Amino acid sequence: MIFFRTTIILSFFFLSVNSVAQRSSTFELTEIRFIGNNSFSKTDLLAQIESKETPFWLWKFLYSFTPLGSEKQYFDSLKIPVDKQAIINFYMANGFFHTKVTHEVNFDTSSESAVLIYKIQEGKVAVFGEIKIFGLDKLPPEERTQLVINSITIEPQKRYIQSEVQSNINSMLKYLANNGYLFAQYDSTVVLKDSVTNAANVNIYLQSGDKYYIDGMRIFKSGIGSDEITDELIKEIVNIPSGENYDQSRLERSEIRLLRTGLFSSVAINPVIKDTFNFQVPIEVTTQIGTLNEISPEIKADNEFSSFNTGLGIDFIRKNLFGDARKLTLSTSFRLIDILNFNFSNLFRSSENRDSTYQGVLDTELKLEQPYLFGKPILTTTKAYYRASTLLRETERIYGANQAFDFEMPVYTFITLLKPQFSVEVADYEARDNQSTISFNAKSITPAFGIETGSYKTDNFLFPTEGYNLYVYPEIFQSETDAKLVVNNVQGEVNETGRFWKIQTSFSIFQSISNDRKGVVGFKIKSGYIQSLSGSYDLIPPNKTFFAGGSNSIRGWRSRELLPKDTVEYFGIRTRGDNTPRGGTFLIEGSLEFRRKFAESFGLALFADYGNVWNGYEKIVLNQFAVAAGLGIRYYSSIAPFRLDFGFKFYNPDDQQTIFRKNFLKNLEFHFGIGEAF
Repeated sequence: MIFFRTTIILSFFFLSVNSVAQRSSTFELTEIRFIGNNSFSKTDLLAQIESKETPFWLWKFLYSFTPLGSEKQYFDSLKIPVDKQAIINFYMANGFFHTKVTHEVNFDTSSESAVLIYKIQEGKVAVFGEIKIFGLDKLPPEERTQLVINSITIEPQKRYIQSEVQSNINSMLKYLANNGYLFAQYDSTVVLKDSVTNAANVNIYLQSGDKYYIDGMRIFKSGIGSDEITDELIKEIVNIPSGENYDQSRLERSEIRLLRTGLFSSVAINPVIKDTFNFQVPIEVTTQIGTLNEISPEIKADNEFSSFNTGLGIDFIRKNLFGDARKLTLSTSFRLIDILNFNFSNLFRSSENRDSTYQGVLDTELKLEQPYLFGKPILTTTKAYYRASTLLRETERIYGANQAFDFEMPVYTFITLLKPQFSVEVADYEARDNQSTISFNAKSITPAFGIETGSYKTDNFLFPTEGYNLYVYPEIFQSETDAKLVVNNVQGEVNETGRFWKIQTSFSIFQSISNDRKGVVGFKIKSGYIQSLSGSYDLIPPNKTFFAGGSNSIRGWRSRELLPKDTVEYFGIRTRGDNTPRGGTFLIEGSLEFRRKFAESFGLALFADYGNVWNGYEKIVLNQFAVAAGLGIRYYSSIAPFRLDFGFKFYNPDDQQTIFRKNFLKNLEFHFGIGEAF
C-alpha cells in the first residue's frame, strides 16, 4: 500500500515537471516586470537575472535568416529561483540587507506568451558605519596614515555600496604594492549590521607582508634587432636603481617608457619572486626588438575642408639613431581636395593654366625624438615641417620648427601632463578674388612659447568609465606681418608687429550608469580665447585662430566649417569671416555622449554637440550656437578605438532653423576618427 501511494505521488510529480517543461518550452517570454523597485531601474535589474525578454520582432526576423538579430526567448521556470537570488544579492550589495522577492507568472494560451512579474520589498537601506582595517601592523605609523588618506573614500552615513568597499580595497593594495610591500594581499571583509542604527560596520582584513627593496636588474632580449640594443641602454631607460623600495607603478611606467621609444615590439618588467632573499627582490626585463628601419606607405582619405579628399603618403623611421634610443621619422604626403569634382588634366598643366578645381595639400615633416634629457626621463621632440595648400582662390605655405619637452610626472600628482614647447612658424598666404579685383599677399613670422598641462584621472585610457580629464594650454606669440594688397588696381602695403596671448582649455568627465560598467555617460566642455597685448587683431595668423566642426568637435559640420559670421578686418580688408581662411578669437563648444559596449570590441554612441566661434566673447549670442546630434559606431582595438560618427545639424545658426523643417539627409555628415571624440 505504501509502495502504491509512493508510485502515484512520484508519477504525479514527474507529470507535473513534464507539464512545466512543456509549458516552459512553448511560451514566449514577452515581458519581465518589476514591482516595488523604487531604487533601481528595470534595466539595472534585467542585467542581473538569467531570464530575458524576447526581442523586438525585427531582430527575430533578421535572426531567422542572417547571423544578425536575436533569437526568441522562452519562459523557463527553472531560472526563477536563480533570478530571485540574483535580485536579492544585487540589493544586498547596494545596502538593502532585508530585501524580499516573490514572483508571479501570467500565461496567455491563445498567443502562447508569458509575462513574468517579480515583486520586490526593498526594505530599509543601510549606511556606512565604522571602517576598520586589520593587517597593517608591519607598516610604520606614517605609512598607515598615508594609506588611509590616499585610499579610503568611504564616508560614514552614506548608503552602503559593496563596490565602493572593493574599490577602497583595491586602492589600499595598490598603495602597498607601490611602497615596497610586494606580497601584500587581501584576506577578507566582514560586514557587521547594526539593526538599531541601520549601519554597516566594515572590517577589512589585509596581509601587508614585509617591505622589499630592488636588488639589481636582469635583461633578456630577443628579436631581429636585439644585437643593436645594449643592456646599458635598456637599464638607462628603465631607470630603477638597486636599493630603492619596490614600486609596482614604477615598473609599469618603465614599460610605457620602453614602448614609447618604438624599439620594442613587446616589453614585460616583473619581479623575480623565486629569487627574493633578505627582503631583496631582483627585477626581470624581457623585451622583443624588431627591425630598426621601417618604410610605411599609406593611402590617405579624410573629409577636411568640407570635401572628400584622398592621396598617398610614406613614412621612413630610423630607430636608435646614433644610440640612446633616438628615433628619426621622415614623412611626406599629398592629398587631392574634393576628389569627386577634381579635373585630373590640371596635373599636366602649368600653375597659371589650372582651373579652380585644382585643390591639394602637400605635407612634409622631419621629427627627432629621444626619451632622455640630462639623464632624466623627459621625452624631447624636435620637429621641422612644411605644408603647402591650394584651396580655390587661396594658396598657403607654412614652414616652421617646434621643440617640445614632455616631462614624465608621477601618477600620484594632480598634474600628469607637463609639456613646455617653443616654436617658430613662417606663413606665406596669397588670395585673389577675380570678381571684385581684390588680391593680397601676406607673410608672417610667428615665434611662440606655450606649456601644455593637464590632469588625466580616468580609470581606463581606451574606454573610461569614471574619472575626469583636464587640459590647459596657455601660449604667448608674436606675429610680424608684411602684406601687399591690390584693390581695383590700387596697391597698398602693411608692415606691423602684434603680440598676443592665447589659452585653450577642456574638461571632460565620465560616469558609468550600468552595473556591468559598459554603459557610460561622458560630458565635455572646451573653450579658447585670444587676447591682444599689442597690435590689431587682423595681424593674428590664420593658423593661430579657432575653428569648429569636425570629427572631434561639432559633428554635424565638417572640419573647420564653422567660422565667425560677423564682419572682421583681415589684412586691412573689410570682409566677412566665411570668405577668408581665418577663424575666430573665441571658441566654446561641448558634448554630451552616451557610450555602450555590446561586446568586448564593439559599441554604439549617442551624442549631442554644441558650440561655435566668434570674434570676441562679447559677441556671443545664444541663437548662434550650432547644435548637432547623431549616432556613432565603435570598434575597440587593442591600440585605440576606431569610430564612425553620423551627425546631423539639429539647429543651424545660419538660418536659425531646426532639422524638423529640413531634409534630413541633406543635413547629415559622417566622420571617421581614431580614438574617442573626447
